[in-house]
Amino acid sequence: MNHSDDNTAPGLPESFEASRVDDVRFARAYDKTGDRGRALIKSCIARLFEINLPGSPVAASRTDRFASGGARSEFTAARPWYALALDPDCASPSQLVAAVMPALAARIPQVLVFRPKGRGPWPHALLTALELCGVEQVFSPTFKDLKQHLSVLRGQMGDGGLACLGSQAFCDRIQALFAPGRAHWLRPPRALGLLAESGLDWDREALAFAHAGVPVREYTDAAMFASAGHEAVFAPASLAPLARLTFEPGCEFLWDWPDLPRELFFGRRLVYS
Repeated sequence: MNHSDDNTAPGLPESFEASRVDDVRFARAYDKTGDRGRALIKSCIARLFEINLPGSPVAASRTDRFASGGARSEFTAARPWYALALDPDCASPSQLVAAVMPALAARIPQVLVFRPKGRGPWPHALLTALELCGVEQVFSPTFKDLKQHLSVLRGQMGDGGLACLGSQAFCDRIQALFAPGRAHWLRPPRALGLLAESGLDWDREALAFAHAGVPVREYTDAAMFASAGHEAVFAPASLAPLARLTFEPGCEFLWDWPDLPRELFFGRRLVYS
């Protein structure tokens, strides 16, 4: 999927290249993911690309004039870059796709993913998801190098957006590298709830692949299911509790981040006159 537009993405400094994930690892991951895995990832990408309104303007302006004679102009534009810091403990390709797709749909010139090295190799499905999304700027830096990379991005390219996908400890560490309060935390679910009543047909293979590393707790009793307090559930909407995310049968491959702020991807400027 090509997420570029008419604006040429600015080049990255040579200092980034030492930590770049090379094509050999991408090719190996693509092969190891298999046809079934790639098909599930493509389904997730297609659904999320659609709902993120890819045809929307990358820049817009409006001016409001008031009876007093004053006016306020608002200018919004896609940020010059968006970076995702990925906790090495994360293994869900659907969570990863959901974390980068809004930036791709907004046609941000530079979309980067950083997974600090030192705690095992990249899961194959994650590299395959990034390749299928069209994310080319993928790195495995040390934390020291990551701090430098973020500083370079902000210093040379302007005010971008930064999100952290992982544990609170991981996000706190990223915040310390960048700026307190400037990185948006994407908190993975501790567990997923699934209603396993008779007559519900779930693709458990797709569920395990798309949400790798996240326990799935099954309930045959609707009352126990409703009282479990899961933030994300797999159930028909008519039988689901008031969770932040509900996925009906056929959506086992999907994920989304309901609280992902638009400000991560678009900057806003106000002029009063």
